[in-house]
Amino acid sequence: MVRFHKTTFAIINSHAAYGEAGKKWVHILKYLKKKGFKVTWQFTKKRFHAYDIARDAVKKGAKLIISIGGDGTFNEVVNGVLSHVPQSECIPELAIIPIGTGSDFSKTLKIPRDYKSAIDVIKNGKTKLMDVGKVIFETDIKKWKRYFANVFDAGLGGSVVRIANRTPKTLGGFITFLFSSLTALLIFKRMKLRIWVDKKLVDKGLITIIGAANGQIFGGGMHIAPMALTDDGILEFLYVKNTNTFKFLAHVLSKVYDGEHLGYHNVHHYRGRELRIECDKVCLLDIDGEEEKAKEVTISIIPKAIKVKVPY
Repeated sequence: MVRFHKTTFAIINSHAAYGEAGKKWVHILKYLKKKGFKVTWQFTKKRFHAYDIARDAVKKGAKLIISIGGDGTFNEVVNGVLSHVPQSECIPELAIIPIGTGSDFSKTLKIPRDYKSAIDVIKNGKTKLMDVGKVIFETDIKKWKRYFANVFDAGLGGSVVRIANRTPKTLGGFITFLFSSLTALLIFKRMKLRIWVDKKLVDKGLITIIGAANGQIFGGGMHIAPMALTDDGILEFLYVKNTNTFKFLAHVLSKVYDGEHLGYHNVHHYRGRELRIECDKVCLLDIDGEEEKAKEVTISIIPKAIKVKVPY
């Protein structure tokens, strides 16, 4: 028998997917109530507001927090929850109703895009303990941290996210990220990096993009790491080296939607618990579709850090 949550909190990014989340909220709330959920809810008003709302919801005793939006909204929710209660046995369950430009993490978890089907997963699905990645950012003047559920990347991906976040989303996630990727390729200059995996220097040189994947999909449907598992205590590290724009288009961008880019000899793949990157200058970063900037980053895995509702 399903035990309904008496303390359910919904966080809605009303601007997600060009306002679609806000427009659908009245229907989502009606269906949640129909399924027996007693819901407290709040709209986000600015960047990082979902972080504050999630943190406050934990303080107020929420047992289930529903993220309604895209990957960026869920990222803020995860960060808000973990900032207050870092131990997985104490944190509330998390759920996703995916209404975002990309909503790529929900694709890895096989959470339906239709809000009624997603709510049915919340009611009838199972709770899965999942890993999260932790990123320590450093510049010459400050140091800070942030968690990610899906994918972190640096270089071209950071430029893509910057363009995508400033591009109208009316054509959907696939077109938005494809357009942003093609635009970024025209202006992006490769980064000079030093790369460590599990404290061992593995490479250095000119890198187009480097990422750490907990989930399998990012960038509006790109299967960056089809081998990734969200609960194995391991991150997948991938980077592209010594590749010009034409070769990147032919061997990486054109094939990543099917996960076939891994066969290209300039795509390098490692698995591990920690990745450290040193850039020769401050570079653009992408963390679950949100922008950051840093000169040095250290990415590590936190096993079984969150509890997420997924389909059986």
